[in-house]
Amino acid sequence: MILRKPDFYDTFKCIASQCTDTCCVGWEIDVDRNSQEVYNKVAGTFGEKLRANIEDGHFKLLPHDRCPFLTGVNLCEIYTNLGEGALCDICREHPRFVEVYGNVMERGLGLCCEEATRLLLAGNGPLAFVNEECDEPEDELSEDDSEICNEVLYEREYIFRTLADFDKPFGNRLYDAFGYTGDKPSAPLNDARGLYELLAKTESFGPAWDEALARIKARVDAAGAIQDAAQSKTASGVKNIVGVENAAGLQDEGYFSETESARLLAYLVYRHYAKCLFEGREDGKRNFALFFWNAVRFFTRELADIPASETNKASEINGIAELNSAAHEKQTAQRVKINAIKILSRQLEYSEENMEIIEKELDG
Repeated sequence: MILRKPDFYDTFKCIASQCTDTCCVGWEIDVDRNSQEVYNKVAGTFGEKLRANIEDGHFKLLPHDRCPFLTGVNLCEIYTNLGEGALCDICREHPRFVEVYGNVMERGLGLCCEEATRLLLAGNGPLAFVNEECDEPEDELSEDDSEICNEVLYEREYIFRTLADFDKPFGNRLYDAFGYTGDKPSAPLNDARGLYELLAKTESFGPAWDEALARIKARVDAAGAIQDAAQSKTASGVKNIVGVENAAGLQDEGYFSETESARLLAYLVYRHYAKCLFEGREDGKRNFALFFWNAVRFFTRELADIPASETNKASEINGIAELNSAAHEKQTAQRVKINAIKILSRQLEYSEENMEIIEKELDG
């Protein structure tokens, strides 16, 4: 079988207490059967604590959905007491994911993890993949299913090659890969309010998302008020306001470079597109990449919960202007981008129900 992974996959290592977030808060943590058997045999006080904090195959979370084995400095007591090998499957593997398509096994890293997102954005060129042989058994497919699988993977490879062709202008690559044009910047939806309204249809994972969605709504509503005022003045014979959406802030906030955008789009296609083999919604899965990218670039600050006062204009952040504090600005911009991507990933990519809502809306 062929094992495929993104070029940064093997460099990933959990940064533990250095992470500004933690995957040990806000998630239901399953304890697999083998780990449960190991924990049942642990002696002493720590063994008693282990068994007392497992219920119905899950760790019993503390207030604010905090894992009972997470210390005050965000280190795992199971890891420090028993070693990495004693972690339950989900803790050992997260944020890794795996998919199998016939004779191809694909691995990757979920973008709800800030270190995974940092590695994705840090690449200087197009997203590349590493292929190697592995001993895992391949899925047995019928001749017809194998042909369909090859067609889907071929179509996906076309998208990868198109986005990776840095000799072409970025806009041309977007058109060739997705049919995306600048005439409708918030495609596959009509406008930024459409982006918000579709996000609002999803089931919230918790207060952090509720607050982010409220910030997005406030900005969209403010933009609508400006547009209404402009249209009213135009109807009264006053010349229209130039750049109404820019005045309202409903344009690309400018945090993501073309290279970062191309890598993010390719990675989203990598993770989701080929799943149409099992779930259908081929157009919805391709358009999901566009939807995610446009949502994260239109609402970067709102998702990241970063006040506009912390940042300079987008051109300054991206190093176009000469700044006295260039290093600080770039660090701030990086933090904003990572925070925006990881909260959107958590809300959408880690909920089958939410992915189905989005994909059905964008399919066809």
